[in-house]
Amino acid sequence: MSKLVVPGEIVAKGNFRSWVNVLKKGEEYLSLFVGRAEISGGRVRVIRLSGPYIPKVGDFVIGVVTDVQPLAATLDINSYVNGYILANAFFKRRIDPSKFDLSNKVNIGDLVAARVKKIERGKDIVLQPDQKWKVEGDAIFYISPAKAHYLYASRSRIPSKIKELTGAELRLGANGIVVVKGDLKKIEMVKRALDVIESTYNLNGLYNEIIKVLNKDGKSADN
Repeated sequence: MSKLVVPGEIVAKGNFRSWVNVLKKGEEYLSLFVGRAEISGGRVRVIRLSGPYIPKVGDFVIGVVTDVQPLAATLDINSYVNGYILANAFFKRRIDPSKFDLSNKVNIGDLVAARVKKIERGKDIVLQPDQKWKVEGDAIFYISPAKAHYLYASRSRIPSKIKELTGAELRLGANGIVVVKGDLKKIEMVKRALDVIESTYNLNGLYNEIIKVLNKDGKSADN
């Protein structure tokens, strides 16, 4: 069973072995977030469709550099805390800050691709720069991190289809930041696809809906 719910809405009644993103009051389970409720196998949970990015170790993210200091660069990763990358990670070796200037590698406003390396409770997130860490594009968009997570869960089927139908280059972070490279027409097509993703709550038909929107002939299935 799956349905869209809002905060305070009763998701289920009865007794369940476990529950996620819901509040148990007696025999009622109330949603804490806007999201998709799922009930199966003695478990009830709400998959969030809104809210800031919640980092997980190993996640691929794209961040915007907001500060550069001798020992580290700070990134806005669309989360409740910042991410930071140590200077050593950029130079791929231990360095003497007095001899190396990190601003020669990265500057405020740069887009950086990285993996979440370490999470310290209540503190910033330690990131490890991706092999191709410097991200260049012609447009930046933000989508719900929950939707971004769904796109990753779909094993890149949807992002790959968007690339195929638009001809644009696309880099998507699990934190909801999307960087697009292409001409104006390609960017507009990607935006249309992202608008569909953001406005669609029934995720089961999302793949075909994107194809329908992007295909000039209006086909709703991928043959």
